[in-house]
Amino acid sequence: MWFSKTCSFIFLLVLSLSSTELMAQLPTADLSRIEPRVARSGESVKVTLYGTNLENLSELRFTHPGITASLDTSTVTEFFPKSKLHNNTFDVTVSADVPPGIYEVRSVGYFGLSTARPFVVAASDSVEVAETGDHSSLEKAMPMELNTVITGSVPIRGIDWYRIQAKAGQRILIEALAERIDSRLDGMLVLYDSAGREVARNRQRYNRDPFLELNAKQDGEYFLAISDILYRGGSEYYYRLSLSDRPHIDFIFPPAGLPGSRKRYTIYGRNLPGGSLGEAVEIDGQLLESVEVEIELPSEATTPEGFHSGVPREGMLPGYDFSLEGSNSFRIGYATAAVILKDKTVPIQNVTLPVEIAANFQSAGHEDVYQFQAVKGKSYCVEVIADRMLIPVDSYLIVHLVEQDENGKEKLTQVADNDDISTFFSINNSDAIDFDTNDSALIFQAEQDGLYRVTVLDQFASGGPSHLYRLAIREPQHDFQLIASAERPLATGRTGYSVTPLLRSGAGWGIRIIAPRQDGFEGDIVVKAQGLPAGVHSQPLVLSGKTDRGYLVISADEKVDSWAGEIQIVGESKINNQQVVRSARFASLIWGHIFSDSIRVRSRLTTRIPLAVNAQEKAPVLMQIEGEQREWTVEIGEKVEISIKVIDHGVRSGNLTIEPFGLFGLHRSPPTVNIAEKESQGKLVINFTPNGNFKLEPGKYQFVLRGTGVVRYQHNLPASIQAKADLKRIEQMVDMLNNEKERLDAELKKSKESLDQAQQQLKLAAAETKVELEAKKNQAQTEYETVTQALKTVTTKHAEAEKAKAEADKLAKSTETKATEKNEKFAAWSEPITVIVKEKAKK
Repeated sequence: MWFSKTCSFIFLLVLSLSSTELMAQLPTADLSRIEPRVARSGESVKVTLYGTNLENLSELRFTHPGITASLDTSTVTEFFPKSKLHNNTFDVTVSADVPPGIYEVRSVGYFGLSTARPFVVAASDSVEVAETGDHSSLEKAMPMELNTVITGSVPIRGIDWYRIQAKAGQRILIEALAERIDSRLDGMLVLYDSAGREVARNRQRYNRDPFLELNAKQDGEYFLAISDILYRGGSEYYYRLSLSDRPHIDFIFPPAGLPGSRKRYTIYGRNLPGGSLGEAVEIDGQLLESVEVEIELPSEATTPEGFHSGVPREGMLPGYDFSLEGSNSFRIGYATAAVILKDKTVPIQNVTLPVEIAANFQSAGHEDVYQFQAVKGKSYCVEVIADRMLIPVDSYLIVHLVEQDENGKEKLTQVADNDDISTFFSINNSDAIDFDTNDSALIFQAEQDGLYRVTVLDQFASGGPSHLYRLAIREPQHDFQLIASAERPLATGRTGYSVTPLLRSGAGWGIRIIAPRQDGFEGDIVVKAQGLPAGVHSQPLVLSGKTDRGYLVISADEKVDSWAGEIQIVGESKINNQQVVRSARFASLIWGHIFSDSIRVRSRLTTRIPLAVNAQEKAPVLMQIEGEQREWTVEIGEKVEISIKVIDHGVRSGNLTIEPFGLFGLHRSPPTVNIAEKESQGKLVINFTPNGNFKLEPGKYQFVLRGTGVVRYQHNLPASIQAKADLKRIEQMVDMLNNEKERLDAELKKSKESLDQAQQQLKLAAAETKVELEAKKNQAQTEYETVTQALKTVTTKHAEAEKAKAEADKLAKSTETKATEKNEKFAAWSEPITVIVKEKAKK
């Protein structure tokens, strides 16, 4: 354990020491957390935002129209007529008709749209409790009632403890929601009985979120401990811990059905309405109930558009999200062929194509075998879906041709195998988002008529009823998916940081496009950006042949208005003579990482594709391709020379380094050209000769150029200017109030003298003059009290003004320090370039 804690400490130390260098780029808004991150339907809450570059915030935007937010104006005064939002606070209202679920929120400010964070809407009758007091030991455990949710965060090198009262026969389900709402917590749950004996423990049931069941044999008290597996902690290691006896679905069988079909499915889980223990299926030693339910799937196979916490390829799995009377949601997939069940009575199951087989790995190390008749010359696709269903399975596929040798004995000849679907990992460290999956798939062409055998196994060597998989065997059904993504454009070594694309006037931004092709599809995919604001444009990206990734550059004109919103990215292609359009989903890193913590990188889909424009700042550099040529034809072994012109809008320091970006097959060591800070032209030479870093094949390829450099930059200069203006205005108010205070001081002195004189005259007056002198004294008294009150008011306001002046002075100095000119890294993007690569002509 000491080793894990030490490594964790080193990781955090390296991250803290490196963050300044790694983040030294042109700023974008990064929302790290929102507190509180939950509200009930029909409830209003005051929320505070935390993050970097969250400046001049004006809005909070949620992905459900029924969740609205307004600026917290409690800090508005005559000195600060606009809320300073020093605490970045908003009043959030959730309409009563907003369904419980997880939505996303982004802030809008000077640096555009922030990164997205989950916001939980709980049912109106949900019992929400915030952790309180010291509950860092079993003896101090905080009581937790059934059917409540506790929001908390684990301390550094600490454990949170809870006390639970259970009755005999209850099925109490304990679940931590953490990674699924963007917490850094890698949670561990450990349950103890009243004698301190461990009853159960769990981690990583739902990715990195733990889940366990308390099934008490008799009434009693239990203790629950929650911690991070490396004992990390702090405000970013938060959780929602639920204690429930409500319905819970563990899995559904079969896991898929044809679009538009209506059939019976078996739901396996706990506390299921009408459920029974008849099938004796268990997970982690706990028996599951089962109930049959008839479900009709929608007729169109789509991917649900709502929030999905899994990695992008999990979220992209087409399916229908099903729940049972208030249970958790479980996705039923859309099959590509009629679904049959694995026949457990035979060692080798014969199937007729096309087919999709619903099965599970019954025990550790188990292999399943299927066989079918194939026709010479035809291509066949074999695909396993398990990891994309969040099942802990790492599949492996092997296909054999089955024949008989001269002695009549069975002869197997391997014709294909596959471990994982082709990776989208960026070898040159330009993208750390996880687009990969442990699922396997392959395509092979039958070289002869005959019997072919498919063997599928789990390389994790695990097993059990919930270790489901779908095995599809079919002739090619061409299709594709589309995922867009963005990271901070200048990685330093093996690093990655989440980002929302922000265009400065005249600037471009390269959005990475991933297009997983189904069943060997090689048609052109034309990727376009839609819904762009005025003054923002994008040329289509064309992915040809086997190309399944590239960069779509979106650019702003030099004269453009500031804007923040969502856009659409679509891919169009012709499949079987039909025009097909697929909408892209956006993928993002959840947290930044450095090389030592890269194994814990987390990424997921977001529900919208964000884009923002900051018209108050200019692109440091405009990078243009000289001449009219945008398409080159080259033979393998030849070179392409691209002339580049650079227009500096800022003060550039050092070279602008330009390289090709998104050139399919070019992995490492791309060719570069350096344009010195006083120069404006250069020539990039690309050698189209295959080598270990350039896996080149004939085809049509589109790519862009990316230039990276350093510019003198002033951070949010308008804020500094405004802060100085506010300070000057408040200083003038202080001077005015000071002058008024001095005037009233003098007037009060005169008024006091008049009052004293009137009182003395009254005291010495004869009887016949007392009435007149009494009135004179009363008038002097009133004047004195009026001036005294006025002076008191002005003195109070003067003190407030002095306080506001100190605050404004602090803000002015802070913004001025931020706006001090300093070196920052930046990236510039070119328009698309097309190269047609041909085989070298024979002499």
